[in-house]
Amino acid sequence: MKKTLLILAHPHLQKSIRNKLIAEELATENNVEIRDLTGLYPDYNINVAEEQKKMVEADIIVFQYPLYWYNVPPILKLWIDEVFTYGFAFGKGNYQLEGKKIVVSCTIGSKEDIYPAETLEKIFFPFQGLADYCKMDYFAEVISFGEVHVPGEPKSGLENSAKKHAEKLRHLLRSVT
Repeated sequence: MKKTLLILAHPHLQKSIRNKLIAEELATENNVEIRDLTGLYPDYNINVAEEQKKMVEADIIVFQYPLYWYNVPPILKLWIDEVFTYGFAFGKGNYQLEGKKIVVSCTIGSKEDIYPAETLEKIFFPFQGLADYCKMDYFAEVISFGEVHVPGEPKSGLENSAKKHAEKLRHLLRSVT
């Protein structure tokens, strides 16, 4: 597997079932580094130089997050705004992420039939645009739908869903040449 940087953006990771388990599963892989944005930056004061260094070192950048109202969690939006800077990710001939692959790995609590293909295209378009603008390669999405934990109910369905998602992501990452 190529060197992979997984950008984990969940505002309540300790309460999460799927995103937490997906990250734990991927953490067992060689060449995967996980950056838990909320854990690293609870005050939202992002160390831009460190994050840029981590991206330069990686071949694949995975964005792992739960969908929030058709968007990314606030910390991921801020991270993108602050880390993908002019002169680093784009502009003046400086495309330091050129050729790196982007994978979006997203969990969605609603059922799949609520999200027709054209809606999903709109949701993930910002990542595709980011990749194009920074001369990166938008590689794929891994999405899991329809699992929200109801307090008092068993978590096994969510855990199984997370493991399937992680395995699909793992297989995709191993296929990158």
